[in-house]
Amino acid sequence: MNAPDFTGERFVPGQGGARIAYEHLHRYYYARRWADSGEVLDVAAGTGYGAALLGRVARRVWLIDIDGASIRHARGSYGADNLEFLQGDATRLPLRSRSVDLAVAFEVLEHVGAQEELVSELARVVRDRGTVLISTPNKAAYSDARGYRNPYHVRELYQDEFVGLLRRHFPSVRLLTQQVRSGSLIGGETGSAGGQIICEPVSAASAAPPMYFLAHCALQEDAADLAAASAFLDSGDLLALEWEREFARLNDEVERLGAWSRGLENQVRVRDRMIRELQETLRMEMARRDEAIRRLQAEVEEHNRWALRLEGDVEARDQALHRLQEEFDGRTRWALELTAEVAARDGRLRHTQDELDRVAGHLARIRRARMYRILCRLGIVPR
Repeated sequence: MNAPDFTGERFVPGQGGARIAYEHLHRYYYARRWADSGEVLDVAAGTGYGAALLGRVARRVWLIDIDGASIRHARGSYGADNLEFLQGDATRLPLRSRSVDLAVAFEVLEHVGAQEELVSELARVVRDRGTVLISTPNKAAYSDARGYRNPYHVRELYQDEFVGLLRRHFPSVRLLTQQVRSGSLIGGETGSAGGQIICEPVSAASAAPPMYFLAHCALQEDAADLAAASAFLDSGDLLALEWEREFARLNDEVERLGAWSRGLENQVRVRDRMIRELQETLRMEMARRDEAIRRLQAEVEEHNRWALRLEGDVEARDQALHRLQEEFDGRTRWALELTAEVAARDGRLRHTQDELDRVAGHLARIRRARMYRILCRLGIVPR
């Protein structure tokens, strides 16, 4: 059955790299000592790889996950007589109280908003002398120190918050830590019955806080012994091979960047030459512009001088026009006065003419009179 794509929400074996595989597989291998011949619950079992590991030693394993596609994949990939696949909510477990010897809830707490209900359910289903193993990221190292936010996490916890939550439901809480480390393995050809784990930083500066917390919880203080420190060793050196491939990729990238840098240097040299040519062109253009500006300034000065002369000519013309206007106004007044005199003279002439016409008419009437003719014959009046 084809595995679902790895999105970061659930671990899918063979995807996501060696580091995440070590983190998830180690938890299940660590839990196997409490699963031996017992009844086991794997909460948020995901694709089922961990429940299958527990099922190799357990009498019975319940796999519970809220995602139906994950349950179907788990059933198709890891189906076995002692594995039972259930789709359900981790805050309402479909099991009887005190029905399992071991319950594991690895990397589920931070995905749930109702964390109190989840832990309460785990405390309900585990037997009095059973064991509950719960892992969750250390928020201080997982998110705060890296400036990282996992989009699938609802609420991450600091150490005191995690321990406080567990102690409200379990009388016995023993806190362990988990961190993928680099190291060295010394062993015989066929292994040995005993061994030791040495965990020391090469230098003080290399010490790092744990990435994950793993809590061993029980309803009774002496219900189960706490396992010794545990190391998960990959005889195939997958993480080292990944690092070597990454180192080779980075070397190739460095070579590519070197070639790109050399090409960039050539481009910079070409650019610098072009800049020098442009600067020389600009210098010549600036010289031509300055010369043109000087010519324009000379023309402007000459224009200003001409304008000053023209202004003087305009002023003289205005003065002459003013004088002419005054003469014109004087002559106009003289012409008006002369016109008035002519009109008065014409009036007097008409009056005189009228008088003459009246006298002439009177004389004409006298001459026509009979007495006048008699007097003329007598020589008393001149004819």
